[in-house]
Amino acid sequence: MRGLVEGFYGKPYSKLQRDILLRYISKMHEGTYMYAPKNDVFHRLRWRDEYPAELWNELTSGMTLARSLGVRFIFGISPWGFRSDEVSLLRKKALTAMGAGAAGVAVLFDDIPQQADASLARRQLQFVTEALDDISPPPLLCPSIYCSELLDILRGEEYLEAWRENSPSGWPVLWTGDMVVSSEIDRSDVETARSHLGALPVIWDNLLADDYCLRRIFLGDPSSRMIDGIDYLLNPSEIFPVALHAVHRMIASEGSSEWPVELGDAEAWTLLEGFHNVPWQAGDWVASLLEDMEKAVSDDPGSALLKRLDSMICVLGDFNENLGEMEGGFGLMPYSVDLGKFLWWWRKILELKEPGARMKELDRLVLRRLPYEHPIALMTCRILDNMTNGAADLEEGSNEG
Repeated sequence: MRGLVEGFYGKPYSKLQRDILLRYISKMHEGTYMYAPKNDVFHRLRWRDEYPAELWNELTSGMTLARSLGVRFIFGISPWGFRSDEVSLLRKKALTAMGAGAAGVAVLFDDIPQQADASLARRQLQFVTEALDDISPPPLLCPSIYCSELLDILRGEEYLEAWRENSPSGWPVLWTGDMVVSSEIDRSDVETARSHLGALPVIWDNLLADDYCLRRIFLGDPSSRMIDGIDYLLNPSEIFPVALHAVHRMIASEGSSEWPVELGDAEAWTLLEGFHNVPWQAGDWVASLLEDMEKAVSDDPGSALLKRLDSMICVLGDFNENLGEMEGGFGLMPYSVDLGKFLWWWRKILELKEPGARMKELDRLVLRRLPYEHPIALMTCRILDNMTNGAADLEEGSNEG
C-alpha cells in the first residue's frame, strides 16, 4: 500500500478536497486512502452512533470514487471506551462501510486514556476478532503502543507481549517507527517493529503531520521512507494544499513529476519547502541563505543577496495574492505571509548602512512591534542561550586552567 491516512487531529477534509486527493493517489502504485480523522466524532468519541445522512453520503461518495479510480479506501473506526458487549456495534459499522464501497476497515486503539498492560491488549484483540474475524480482507489494526517511544514512556512490554501472543496471523498492524514523529524510518525500524508486533508493520508516518504544532507546516520529501515491500501511509497536514503537496512528492518518487495545477506557482512552493522542510531542520539551500543573511548584519550584504531577497519577496507576494482562489488556500496563508513578511523585514534592515542600526531595527520589527513567538518560546530561547553561553564559559575556563 502507498498513500495517505487522514488521521490527524483537526478539521477533516471536505468532500471536494478528499476527491482531489483520491484522484492524485490513483496515480500511485497500490494507491490507498485510509479515513480516520481523530476529530470526526462518529469515527471516535461517538463511534457507536450512525453517521448523519449528509456526512455519510459524502463518505460513501468518496468510497465510490476511490473504487472507480482503483484506490483502496480503508474506513477507520476508533472504538473509544468500548465494552465487551458492544461487539455487534463494531461489526455493524464495519460491514456498513464495506457494503457502501470501502475496500477494507481499520480498527484503531491509539491515544486512549487507559493503562497499556497485557489485559488491555487481550481485551482489544478479543473485541475486534469476535467482531471481524470472518471479513476479507482482515482489518488493519493500530495498537495502543504503536512506536518504540511509547513502549518506553508507557512501559508497554507486557502489552506488546500479549499483543504478539493474541494477534491473528496475517492481520496488518500500524507502526510509526522509533518515535511518534520519527526522524528516520528505514529497514532497522521495520525489523524493530517486527520484533515488537510479531509481524511486518504497516508504516504510519507522521513526518509531515502538524497537529501537534499548529503554527508550523512541513513540506519535506517522504519518499526515502517508503521502503520496498513495506506498506506505507503518510499522515499529512489538515491544510489541504500542504497535503496535496505531500501526495505530489510521493507520486514524483514513482516517476511522475507533473505539477498539480491546484497548487499554483511551483516556484513559491520551492521557497516554502526550503523554510518548512521537516520538524528538525530547514532545507539545505535555506541554511546557506540564512548564513549569508546573518553575516550581512555586520558586513556589506552585497547586491546579489539583496536581489535574491527581492525576487523571493516578489514571488511570495504574487502567490499570496492568489491564495483566495486556491482550494484550501486560506489555510496556507499564515505560513506564506509570515515568510514573505520576514524576508521583507530583513530586506529593509539590510538597506541600512550601520550594523548597529540594523540590529536596532530587527529588535523593533521582530520583538517590539509585532512579537512573533509565544512568550514561553521566547523564554525558552533565552534560557537555552544562557545555558549555551554558560557551558562555553565553563569550557573556556577549564581549558585555561
